[in-house]
Amino acid sequence: MKKENKILVKLNDVFLMNEVIEKIYIKTCEKVSNTNIKAFLKEKSIERYDFGKILRNEIKKFDIDVEESIMSRRRYQLYMRSFNNLLKLEDDIDLLNAISKIELLSIEKYNELLREINLSLSLCRLLVKQQDNIQYGLRSIKKELVVAD
Repeated sequence: MKKENKILVKLNDVFLMNEVIEKIYIKTCEKVSNTNIKAFLKEKSIERYDFGKILRNEIKKFDIDVEESIMSRRRYQLYMRSFNNLLKLEDDIDLLNAISKIELLSIEKYNELLREINLSLSLCRLLVKQQDNIQYGLRSIKKELVVAD
């Protein structure tokens, strides 16, 4: 049971981080003038939303009060504050660099969770697939940064 709680805490952390990043991308998308970046952010926010729905179902498999575990708003507020600086950036290159940092942080959180023993196969697959999507997005950002220089 103790191992399950540790996994659940990390899973909730990934869930909350994902939810915040999705909202930040939506808000940032409204500010950006570059159509390529706007399309990228919109695509990534939709991807994060879809992933969040699936992740919520994985959390429900732990057979606990999901709403209480997911709604640990203190962590949510901390993530929101730390990523809110992204909304203040005006330059597209700075914005892309900040997004890269967020995506690298996400990959780190996924890796931390994937190192846990006794994760279900479905959860492992889900995390690895989302991690691959994030890495693909990072490559796209790097290409965009090269073009911008």
